[in-house]
Amino acid sequence: MLTLAKIAEHISGELVGNKEHLISKVSSLDKAENSEISFLSNHKFESELNTTQAGCVLVSKTYFDQCLSKLHIRNNYIICEDPYLAFAFVGQLFDTTSKPANGISDRAYISTSAQLGKSVSVASGASIGDNTIIGDNVSIGVNVAIGQDIIIGANSIIYSLVSIYPNTRIGINCILHSNCVIGSDGFGYANKQGEWIKIPQTGGVNIGNNVEVGANACIDRGALKDTIIRDGVKIDNLCHIAHNVEVGENVAMAAMTGVAGSTIIGKNCTFSGRSSILGHLNIADNTHVTVATVINKSNSTAGVFSSGTGAQENKQWRKNVARFKQLDDMAKRIRSLEKQLQKKEIN
Repeated sequence: MLTLAKIAEHISGELVGNKEHLISKVSSLDKAENSEISFLSNHKFESELNTTQAGCVLVSKTYFDQCLSKLHIRNNYIICEDPYLAFAFVGQLFDTTSKPANGISDRAYISTSAQLGKSVSVASGASIGDNTIIGDNVSIGVNVAIGQDIIIGANSIIYSLVSIYPNTRIGINCILHSNCVIGSDGFGYANKQGEWIKIPQTGGVNIGNNVEVGANACIDRGALKDTIIRDGVKIDNLCHIAHNVEVGENVAMAAMTGVAGSTIIGKNCTFSGRSSILGHLNIADNTHVTVATVINKSNSTAGVFSSGTGAQENKQWRKNVARFKQLDDMAKRIRSLEKQLQKKEIN
């Protein structure tokens, strides 16, 4: 348990309340108990402040000055610039997630030419191939398959059933969740009179530092050059990164986002769930893409991009689909009417 004084110091916040109050874990406003800490960053949950049993709430200075200072303060508060970000840092203090392995199992296979750093853990059924280098404090879970000629940086965590193909580089402090696949072949084929001829994928995958890859995500190796995932990238479950893609620093991709081959994505971009990015595009820094959007052309400047329509009653949707099919004919008729109006204006 930690005192509120220690927590406030850790996040550089201003404590209002009992500095000796003890906190054991983080929780949501509606579920928190007196020994737990929560946060408020959305006005939709303001009403929960009247009923929460949280021992402390993280709030912004603006909200505290405008709202909480007018109330009878019965809770403890820590005032911080960004309550949600502060909650993330506090959550790390109480994180009890165990690593996937502790020590090296006698049922793991480790090639005699592999190099393991200090305090490496390898669980039962895991395998490490020839000439692979594993950094200090790496933890490798059950039945992980790590091929040959791979480098994994220090303090990285590899959960169960991850597959890492040869010629992959992974930086320090990375997290690979269960069943993700790094370095499988990209989708490369040439057509010979209806027969698909496989194009060998001879590149690799280069993943930077502090990258997290979600469960069942796939990152393909490059066809000729490496697929590159730069520092700080966060990839959610069920995402797919195709061959030769480059993903810039601190990009975040939500579930089921797909990026087609040879697209280059700038830094600090965000992609909401089910975003689809076509191949051979260039996406500018600080681009933000909303849910289920299809990106079919490059953009040179930052912005927020959307496509698709919201849910409708089926009857109305059918009518709209029928009208959509008539758009080309309607556009031609409009152009014809415009020309006729122009002639009348001239006369």
